[in-house]
Amino acid sequence: MKISTKSILLISALTSSFFLIYASYKGVILYFVNEAMEDTFVGGSTSDISIFLWFTISGILMLITLMFLFFLKIKDLKSQKIIITGLTVFWIIISIFLTLINFSNFWISLLTFTVGILSFLSMKNLKKTIVAELNRKGLTDKEIYLLRKLAGVSKD
Repeated sequence: MKISTKSILLISALTSSFFLIYASYKGVILYFVNEAMEDTFVGGSTSDISIFLWFTISGILMLITLMFLFFLKIKDLKSQKIIITGLTVFWIIISIFLTLINFSNFWISLLTFTVGILSFLSMKNLKKTIVAELNRKGLTDKEIYLLRKLAGVSKD
Protein backbone atom coordinates (compact mmCIF):
# COMPACT_ATOMS: atom_id res chain seq x y z
CA MET A 1 0.00 0.00 0.00
CA LYS A 2 1.49 3.30 -1.05
CA ILE A 3 0.49 6.08 1.31
CA SER A 4 2.05 9.50 0.91
CA THR A 5 3.15 11.73 3.74
CA LYS A 6 0.60 14.38 2.82
CA SER A 7 -2.27 11.93 2.89
CA ILE A 8 -1.36 10.56 6.34
CA LEU A 9 -1.03 14.09 7.69
CA LEU A 10 -4.47 14.95 6.28
CA ILE A 11 -5.93 11.73 7.73
CA SER A 12 -4.39 12.58 11.11
CA ALA A 13 -5.75 16.12 10.95
CA LEU A 14 -9.20 14.77 10.06
CA THR A 15 -9.12 12.23 12.89
CA SER A 16 -8.02 14.78 15.47
CA SER A 17 -10.68 17.21 14.20
CA PHE A 18 -13.32 14.51 14.86
CA PHE A 19 -12.07 14.33 18.45
CA LEU A 20 -12.04 18.14 18.56
CA ILE A 21 -15.69 18.29 17.53
CA TYR A 22 -16.60 15.61 20.09
CA ALA A 23 -14.80 17.40 22.94
CA SER A 24 -16.34 20.75 21.97
CA TYR A 25 -19.77 19.13 21.85
CA LYS A 26 -19.31 17.66 25.33
CA GLY A 27 -18.15 21.02 26.68
CA VAL A 28 -21.09 22.90 25.18
CA ILE A 29 -23.62 20.33 26.42
CA LEU A 30 -22.11 20.46 29.92
CA TYR A 31 -22.21 24.25 29.86
CA PHE A 32 -25.90 24.31 28.92
CA VAL A 33 -26.73 21.63 31.49
CA ASN A 34 -24.95 23.71 34.11
CA GLU A 35 -26.93 26.80 33.10
CA ALA A 36 -30.22 24.87 33.13
CA MET A 37 -29.48 23.37 36.55
CA GLU A 38 -28.83 26.80 38.05
CA ASP A 39 -32.31 27.93 36.97
CA THR A 40 -34.10 25.10 38.82
CA PHE A 41 -35.27 25.24 42.38
CA VAL A 42 -33.27 22.10 43.19
CA GLY A 43 -30.02 24.03 42.85
CA GLY A 44 -27.96 21.15 41.52
CA SER A 45 -25.09 21.90 39.21
CA THR A 46 -22.43 20.25 37.17
CA SER A 47 -18.82 20.86 37.97
CA ASP A 48 -17.24 23.94 36.42
CA ILE A 49 -13.99 22.01 36.35
CA SER A 50 -15.41 19.41 33.96
CA ILE A 51 -16.61 22.16 31.62
CA PHE A 52 -13.18 23.79 31.76
CA LEU A 53 -11.46 20.44 31.09
CA TRP A 54 -13.59 19.67 28.01
CA PHE A 55 -12.85 23.10 26.56
CA THR A 56 -9.16 22.72 27.41
CA ILE A 57 -9.09 19.38 25.63
CA SER A 58 -10.80 21.05 22.67
CA GLY A 59 -8.11 23.74 22.59
CA ILE A 60 -5.32 21.17 22.72
CA LEU A 61 -6.94 19.16 19.93
CA MET A 62 -7.28 22.30 17.83
CA LEU A 63 -3.55 22.95 18.23
CA ILE A 64 -2.76 19.34 17.30
CA THR A 65 -4.96 19.57 14.20
CA LEU A 66 -3.29 22.82 13.13
CA MET A 67 0.10 21.24 13.77
CA PHE A 68 -0.74 18.37 11.41
CA LEU A 69 -1.80 20.86 8.76
CA PHE A 70 1.37 22.91 9.32
CA PHE A 71 3.51 19.81 8.80
CA LEU A 72 2.17 19.59 5.24
CA LYS A 73 4.51 22.44 4.27
CA ILE A 74 7.70 20.57 5.19
CA LYS A 75 9.50 19.38 2.06
CA ASP A 76 12.65 17.77 3.54
CA LEU A 77 12.29 13.99 3.40
CA LYS A 78 14.33 13.28 6.52
CA SER A 79 12.25 15.75 8.53
CA GLN A 80 9.10 14.14 7.19
CA LYS A 81 10.43 10.74 8.29
CA ILE A 82 10.99 12.00 11.83
CA ILE A 83 7.51 13.53 11.91
CA ILE A 84 5.83 10.39 10.56
CA THR A 85 7.74 8.23 13.05
CA GLY A 86 6.50 10.40 15.90
CA LEU A 87 3.01 10.34 14.42
CA THR A 88 3.02 6.54 14.33
CA VAL A 89 4.08 6.32 17.96
CA PHE A 90 1.51 9.00 18.92
CA TRP A 91 -1.48 7.22 17.36
CA ILE A 92 -0.53 3.77 18.62
CA ILE A 93 -0.01 5.04 22.19
CA ILE A 94 -3.34 6.89 22.03
CA SER A 95 -5.10 3.70 20.89
CA ILE A 96 -3.50 1.66 23.68
CA PHE A 97 -4.51 4.22 26.31
CA LEU A 98 -8.05 4.39 24.95
CA THR A 99 -8.31 0.62 25.11
CA LEU A 100 -6.95 0.44 28.66
CA ILE A 101 -9.02 3.33 30.02
CA ASN A 102 -12.38 2.34 28.63
CA PHE A 103 -12.86 -0.75 26.49
CA SER A 104 -16.44 0.26 25.64
CA ASN A 105 -14.95 2.83 23.24
CA PHE A 106 -13.51 0.02 21.13
CA TRP A 107 -14.41 1.70 17.83
CA ILE A 108 -12.61 4.89 18.77
CA SER A 109 -9.48 2.99 19.74
CA LEU A 110 -9.77 0.96 16.53
CA LEU A 111 -9.92 4.22 14.55
CA THR A 112 -6.76 5.55 16.20
CA PHE A 113 -4.99 2.20 15.78
CA THR A 114 -5.90 2.20 12.08
CA VAL A 115 -4.45 5.68 11.65
CA GLY A 116 -1.32 4.46 13.48
CA ILE A 117 -0.99 1.51 11.08
CA LEU A 118 -1.50 3.79 8.07
CA SER A 119 1.18 6.16 9.34
CA PHE A 120 3.51 3.17 9.84
CA LEU A 121 2.96 2.16 6.21
CA SER A 122 3.57 5.75 5.16
CA MET A 123 6.83 5.74 7.11
CA LYS A 124 7.97 2.58 5.30
CA ASN A 125 7.14 4.14 1.93
CA LEU A 126 8.99 7.31 2.89
CA LYS A 127 12.10 5.30 3.84
CA LYS A 128 12.04 3.66 0.40
CA THR A 129 11.69 7.07 -1.23
CA ILE A 130 14.65 8.43 0.74
CA VAL A 131 16.83 5.46 -0.24
CA ALA A 132 15.81 5.77 -3.90
CA GLU A 133 16.59 9.49 -3.91
CA LEU A 134 19.99 8.92 -2.29
CA ASN A 135 20.83 6.23 -4.87
CA ARG A 136 19.72 8.52 -7.66
CA LYS A 137 21.74 11.44 -6.37
CA GLY A 138 25.01 9.60 -5.77
CA LEU A 139 27.90 10.89 -3.70
CA THR A 140 29.23 14.43 -3.84
CA ASP A 141 32.91 15.15 -4.41
CA LYS A 142 33.35 16.11 -0.78
CA GLU A 143 31.79 12.83 0.40
CA ILE A 144 34.04 10.85 -1.93
CA TYR A 145 37.07 12.76 -0.64
CA LEU A 146 36.13 12.11 2.99
CA LEU A 147 35.49 8.40 2.35
CA ARG A 148 38.88 8.05 0.65
CA LYS A 149 40.56 9.85 3.50
CA LEU A 150 38.79 7.61 6.01
CA ALA A 151 39.82 4.49 4.11
CA GLY A 152 43.40 5.74 3.76
CA VAL A 153 43.30 5.59 -0.01
CA SER A 154 45.04 8.41 -1.83
CA LYS A 155 43.72 9.79 -5.08
CA ASP A 156 45.79 8.49 -8.01
